[in-house]
This record gives sequence, C-alpha cells and structure tokens, in this order.
Amino acid sequence: MSPAVTGKNEMEERNTMNEQIFNLILLLIPVLGGLLTGFILPSIRARLSAVQMDEIAKWVARAVQAAEVLFNMPQSGDEKREYVIQFIDKTFNSKKKVISRQQIQILLESAWKEMTDT
Repeated sequence: MSPAVTGKNEMEERNTMNEQIFNLILLLIPVLGGLLTGFILPSIRARLSAVQMDEIAKWVARAVQAAEVLFNMPQSGDEKREYVIQFIDKTFNSKKKVISRQQIQILLESAWKEMTDT
C-alpha cells in the first residue's frame, strides 16, 4: 500500500472514532440529566427544607415564649395557641405556603412541652 492510502485509512479511523465519542457524549447527556434531577436536586432540597424547618422551630419556640408573656391570664391557652399559629403563618407563609397550620401546631406543642419541662 502506498503512504497516501495508509494516511487516508488512518484519517477515516479517526473520523469514525470521533463520531463514536460524539455519540457517546450525546448518550450521556440525558443520563446525567436524569441523575441530576432524580438524586442530586432532591437531596439538596431535603437539606434546605431541614434547615428551614429548624429555623421555623426556633421561631415557634420564640413565639411560644412571647405568648406566655403577652397572655399571662389563667385559661388563655387557646389565645396563646392561636397567636403563635397566626404569627408563624404570617411570617413564613406570606408569599408561598411553606408550612401547614397542622405542622405549626405540632411544633408549637413540642416547644411548649420543652419549655415546661425545663
């Protein structure tokens, strides 16, 4: 074989190899996208919501303490509870629903129990 033919065959092999690499990259893009949306983003969201929930719990504890000071009359438990629920609801749900009233109530009961235990 002449050197020109050998060079041409090597060039065709490189082009074929480049096409295979390109096709492999095209195949990996949706796979990586699926991994990103399926595993990585949910774990980031879970970490963010855990941090956000800790922050809300701190605010609920503060609101419970404030309610104890503001409503120091006997038998004012319902007023205290409603004050805390409304305060947290307005603070965290003003633009977008972040926490439900039931979740607020659970955090409220937990904060109140923690406060009375100490």
